[in-house]
Amino acid sequence: MRGAGHNSPHRLNPTVKSDCVANGFITLPKFGKVKLIQHRPIPDGFKIKTCSVTKKADGYYVTLSLEDKTVPTIKPDFNPDSITGIDVGLKEFLTTSDNEVTAIPQYYRKSQKRLRVIQKRVSRRKKGSIGRQKATKQLGRQHKKVADKRKDFHFKTANNLLKKHDVVAIEDLNVKGLARTRLAKSILDAGWSSFLSILTNKAENAGLLVVPVKASGTSQDCSSCGVKVPKKLHIRWHDCPHCGCSLDRDHNAAINIKNRAEGHPVLKAQRLRTAIAGLVEKPPL
Repeated sequence: MRGAGHNSPHRLNPTVKSDCVANGFITLPKFGKVKLIQHRPIPDGFKIKTCSVTKKADGYYVTLSLEDKTVPTIKPDFNPDSITGIDVGLKEFLTTSDNEVTAIPQYYRKSQKRLRVIQKRVSRRKKGSIGRQKATKQLGRQHKKVADKRKDFHFKTANNLLKKHDVVAIEDLNVKGLARTRLAKSILDAGWSSFLSILTNKAENAGLLVVPVKASGTSQDCSSCGVKVPKKLHIRWHDCPHCGCSLDRDHNAAINIKNRAEGHPVLKAQRLRTAIAGLVEKPPL
């Protein structure tokens, strides 16, 4: 799929037949029958619609999208009062408005020593040699291992949030812009953009809701009285001189994020529908 010396992921989206998977093989255009390690069987009644073949450091992966027309479309069905706000950060991965904290794992930083050793091994090998190709593949596998650990952490964290809450308020962050600052390595290691995308997709598939809000001022504004209390990044505690509110900086930001989401039109509409349904179902006196 790519020339020699390339280890970056590459993707093809071939057109396949609905019966392309059979007896441990997948039939792909131009490739013919290819042996397949199938992680789970295709459920009865489902048809294969699209196929995606991705080259990664440790081999080729096939992703199939399935369709069953008897499966109903998931409609939003959430309790607007089951809401939390989350503030993502670099000291802790996230803090909720209920002051629940998820520690940041720092998978890349913990693997830097090992990555540095393999990178030196690649540099010492002669360009174009078999030894260099082997070392390059080893480096790619190590990077993939870090990425897989991070992705698994993101999925589990998103699942835990959506098990507890129907609505999650997040900051509408410009992660690409933040990744150009001196904190780039830590921000990319945390993988905020990937996590927020996973969280949004999982909520949508479950009929729940993720609400992005304006990010500016969430750490500076007091979550109790709303007055701006300026503080530098190294100051990790919020102390309001106006109302006496005193709490962790990230906890204060998470509460502000939740408060900003409370006025979202979708939440207002859902509360109105719930109120009308309650009046309709209420028995006559």
